[in-house]
Amino acid sequence: MKTFPKTTHQMANLISSNLHFCKKWRSARLLEWVQWFVNNDRYFAVAAKGELVGVSFVRLIDRESDCEKQYRDTNGPVCYVELAVSKHPKALKSMFTMMFESVGKNVKKVAWVRHKYDGRVTVSDIDRAKRRLMRN
Repeated sequence: MKTFPKTTHQMANLISSNLHFCKKWRSARLLEWVQWFVNNDRYFAVAAKGELVGVSFVRLIDRESDCEKQYRDTNGPVCYVELAVSKHPKALKSMFTMMFESVGKNVKKVAWVRHKYDGRVTVSDIDRAKRRLMRN
C-alpha cells in the first residue's frame, strides 16, 4: 500500500472536486498522478488563510502531439498546462505568474486543452499566452 503526503491529498481533493474527468478516477490513480507532478517539480500551488485554493500542473514537451501522452516530460520548448484549478479569484494569476517565472525562460509556446470545446488543444507563443493568461 502506497502512502502520500498530506499536500498530495489536498491537491487531489481540490482537483477531483473541480474537474469532472478526475471524479471518475480511483483514489489511488489520482494520488499517483498528482504525486508524479510533485516529484517532478511540475506544479504550482496557492494557499489562502491556510487552505489550498489553487493548483496547476505543467509538462514541458517537444511538440503539440505530446500533450496526449501521459507522464511525458522532455524539458522541451512547449509548456503544456495539464490542469489549472482555482477557487479563489487571484489564484490563477498567481499560479501563472509562478509558472512564467519558473519555466518561461526556456519555453517558446504554451499549450492547454479546452475541455468545453471537445478537448481541442490550444497553442500560443509564450508572449501571447502571457497576455491572455495574465489579464485581469
